[in-house]
Amino acid sequence: MNFEERHTQSDDAQVEAALRNFRSSVHAWSEQEFVRPRAIEHTRWSSFRRAFWRTIANPALGGTLAAAVAIASIGVPAGIYHERAVEAEHKASLELQRKQAVELALKAQAAAAANPVDDEAFLDDVDSDIAQATPDAMQPLASLMSDGPSQSTR
Repeated sequence: MNFEERHTQSDDAQVEAALRNFRSSVHAWSEQEFVRPRAIEHTRWSSFRRAFWRTIANPALGGTLAAAVAIASIGVPAGIYHERAVEAEHKASLELQRKQAVELALKAQAAAAANPVDDEAFLDDVDSDIAQATPDAMQPLASLMSDGPSQSTR
């Protein structure tokens, strides 16, 4: 054997030894990992879910939650029904008021047609109201006031 063949054989033996060592270290690592208990990474959602079910399992909190759900399932539809009933009642009263206003207007038109107003008498009333020197509410004060300057100096 020459020098090159021995060198090649020694290189091959070193590579085989390195591969054997690597194989044994991989086997040792995998055995160590499989024996160890698996660590589960907890997310926010999983911790929330766990806490939620732990809370529900508590009888007092579970009962309170059940009562709240029952009240909400009854109260919300009842509130909606009541709101609609009040709205319908309001619409009905508005319709009744509108009908009464129409009837009143028709009666007023019928009364006006039955008793025609004398235009001359109406204009005379307007003229007399306009011609007043002072309004009716001011009449007592107007009587206290004097027309002449001689009475105000006394």
